[in-house]
Amino acid sequence: MKHQHSLVFLPGWGMKGTIWGPLEERLKSTFAIYKVEWDGIDKAADFKRKALQFIEEKGLSSFVPVGWSLGALIALELAFSVPEKIERIVLISGTSRFIQGDRYHAGWNRRIVERMKRQLIRNRGQTISTFINSLLYEDEKGKEIDFIDHFHCDKPNSLEAGLDYLMSADVRFAVRDLSAPLLLIHGEKDAICPLSAAEDIVEQTSGKALLYKLPKTGHAPFLTKTDECAQLIQLFAGGEQ
Repeated sequence: MKHQHSLVFLPGWGMKGTIWGPLEERLKSTFAIYKVEWDGIDKAADFKRKALQFIEEKGLSSFVPVGWSLGALIALELAFSVPEKIERIVLISGTSRFIQGDRYHAGWNRRIVERMKRQLIRNRGQTISTFINSLLYEDEKGKEIDFIDHFHCDKPNSLEAGLDYLMSADVRFAVRDLSAPLLLIHGEKDAICPLSAAEDIVEQTSGKALLYKLPKTGHAPFLTKTDECAQLIQLFAGGEQ
């Protein structure tokens, strides 16, 4: 009897698991699909806790985490927390550190994220709208993607905790010790996590990570280049064995 590999989807900041719909549709026939939800989040540490709790509740003995943006950082944290369960790792628009510092420039200035957090409290709708508008590259904006339908607009604590997590998470040097194969899928025009963040991971892993760059693509390649992303994941993670 063939064994079906399990994919665990980890969404980005503020996003519901429904954001994975198009990619899930293309992969569900050959993979067992699981989606973590960022509900019940009150503080930065809850993201990792929630993901680990999900893995335990589902009784997964082995899986491939597929993390997008903030979820990519959680995917890497899972790889360090339960390495014996990690088959392979897929990072979409990923980073090992979201903010700049310590001679690291492939990220945001901390002051900008802190300002975003303050603006989130003062004008939640406008702050979310500005963020969503930056997810796609200019050439992609004709695509029919209603991000707001997949956004936790009513979860103030989780949104602020998410920004706190992004300002504190740093696995940049820990990725050197990764034993699981790693695939990076990244848009060359990503305005949220720059391509240089993925290139830094390749450098930290001494070139062992596979980086696939998508031209004229922003922060959500699994929505704008769904077929290509599905094929890459299929080839990398396999469907059945």
